[in-house]
Amino acid sequence: WRQGDSTQNLLFVVALGFYWNLVFLTSFASPILVLMGCWFSPRCFLPLVLLYTLWARAISRPDLRSGQAWRWFAESEWGYHAFRRFLRLRLHVPAALRERPREHLVLFAVHPHGVASDFRVLMDGMLYAAFPNREVLTLAASVLFQLPLVRELALWTRCIDASKAVALRAFKKGHSVMVLPGGTMEQIRTTFGREEVHLRSGFVRLALEAGAALVPCYVFGCVDLYKTSSAFFRLREKIRKATGACIPLYSGSIGVLPRQVPLNVVFGEPLELAACAQPGKPTDDEVAAALRMYVEALERLFDTNKESFGYGSRKLVIQVQHDRRGRDQ
Repeated sequence: WRQGDSTQNLLFVVALGFYWNLVFLTSFASPILVLMGCWFSPRCFLPLVLLYTLWARAISRPDLRSGQAWRWFAESEWGYHAFRRFLRLRLHVPAALRERPREHLVLFAVHPHGVASDFRVLMDGMLYAAFPNREVLTLAASVLFQLPLVRELALWTRCIDASKAVALRAFKKGHSVMVLPGGTMEQIRTTFGREEVHLRSGFVRLALEAGAALVPCYVFGCVDLYKTSSAFFRLREKIRKATGACIPLYSGSIGVLPRQVPLNVVFGEPLELAACAQPGKPTDDEVAAALRMYVEALERLFDTNKESFGYGSRKLVIQVQHDRRGRDQ
């Protein structure tokens, strides 16, 4: 991006707004569209729906293995490429992390989740160049793989199911893993302009079990992309807890197209965690010690970089909730 680029052009913004709203509606409203098709034309749609369901839920399950990456789509598809330019998305990776041998596993923990985590799908196309010798898979909520089109977009951008068993298998295959620890709990609580992170200890336990280093990452600008609302929070929170589906209330510049705020993803230095007394089986005390070290590193990463990106007056609030032992991510 540079000053005077086409991202400042009204026609470009309108085109991108139309594109992103169309993608959002056809993806997350896909169950409604499918039901409407089955209602108005059952002979045509029902067989297609049954075949797709059989394929996606029984025959083809790349979400339980190593994903189904489509590099061209992630790097070069017009909408994703244009969206990265629109948000001036940049990755800031320290040399030590870039040069780290592939066999030295890494768990990237990205904060904050944000109201829509658009940056996650956009960032995947940039990770190929940022880490050319490292395969990075992202843990995504299981519900995403149950929605037509959303499933495909997640798979093409290297997402896999967020269960612990799937994540550990990915590590054993030599992949590194990316996770947004805040999950839907943080997503539904995202407040415009407030730098707040919700941490659960599950991702730290996962890193200890896999023998992976922890890398804190912070996305500056994330909480300024959308205006948010707390309306009907209790009802939406009950739905989230009951179904796992998050319903955030927010608005961007054009529908769900975010405000044009620069996004800077800053990667920290790898944190080498102390080896467990019993390899692969961390105790609660070992998890707690590693989590404290991680929180300090995340705070340090935020405070060190916030002035550079225009957030010098902000303070990072970290809420820590300890998971029950053995709970999946």
